[in-house]
Amino acid sequence: MRALAVQRGVEAGELVGRVLCHDIRGPGNEMVFRKGHSLRVEDLARLAEASWSEIHLIELGPGDIGQREAGQRLADILCCQGVQAVAAGHRHVLKAAKNGLLKIDVAALERLNSIPGIAVYTLGNDQVVAKDQVVADAQITPLAIDGPSLEAATTIAGESGSVIRVVPFVPRDTVVWTLDDRHLTALAEKLRWFGCPVREVVDLPHDSRTIAESMESHAGSGAALFLVSGSNALDPLDPVFEALRSLGATMQRIGMPVHPGTLLWIASWRQITIIGLPTCGLGTQLTAFDLVLPKLLAEGKIDDEGLAGLGHGGILSPGTAQAARGRS
Repeated sequence: MRALAVQRGVEAGELVGRVLCHDIRGPGNEMVFRKGHSLRVEDLARLAEASWSEIHLIELGPGDIGQREAGQRLADILCCQGVQAVAAGHRHVLKAAKNGLLKIDVAALERLNSIPGIAVYTLGNDQVVAKDQVVADAQITPLAIDGPSLEAATTIAGESGSVIRVVPFVPRDTVVWTLDDRHLTALAEKLRWFGCPVREVVDLPHDSRTIAESMESHAGSGAALFLVSGSNALDPLDPVFEALRSLGATMQRIGMPVHPGTLLWIASWRQITIIGLPTCGLGTQLTAFDLVLPKLLAEGKIDDEGLAGLGHGGILSPGTAQAARGRS
């Protein structure tokens, strides 16, 4: 591509097909053409009436691709599962097609952004996003880019397979055991946003045998998520833990590298995930439960490495709640 400075009065051939580097305004300062506009024959009359003495243009060479076309192509190659591209001027935003968990191939994203002229920026990996929420922005920063650079971006996206994707939540019917139902409305609303109906709320018994019998009686109900509020995560002999041992459940982890919600625990039994909620997990605030639940619903499980990884960003605050849940 080649940059040109053109004086008023030049031949039309010096203008047509070339790209404006700056805005052109009329005598009353009204916008006539915006930068990035490719001049056409039908634009020449309006251009002659505008206020300018010199204009700066870009002449595209063979294989060069204009900003908007290249931006659209870049956005298209980034669209994967659960993501759709929407043009917004010279920008091309990527939006979530449904509620889900945003997954970013960070290494591939860094490779893309190492290509001069390409700028792709996103929300954080593993963030909960809502349908129609903007999750990424793809731009060509100059007014045009050479074909090989865009081909390199296509190769990187192809090798990744999914630089940016939104994994939908797979709802689970839920049974809740609790000693205190004062906060159940907030918990039910939280679960409802993820598509998880609360099948039943059960008063948490005080002895391990009755707890085990209660869980056994609900195991065939179709519920795949059991939530327990009221256990003491610091007491290995807590009746809930005794009940889980008698059932043959597997305790995955007691305690999360997250605050609030550090004393959350997670276990599995048959095809059911059992989560022990500390008192804070029942309220509206963001807690460890809000980090564990989306990964569980989107990915089917959360492994030990995933639980350990919650420590990065594990200091939660009210200001992060809306962003992390992707709610509007």
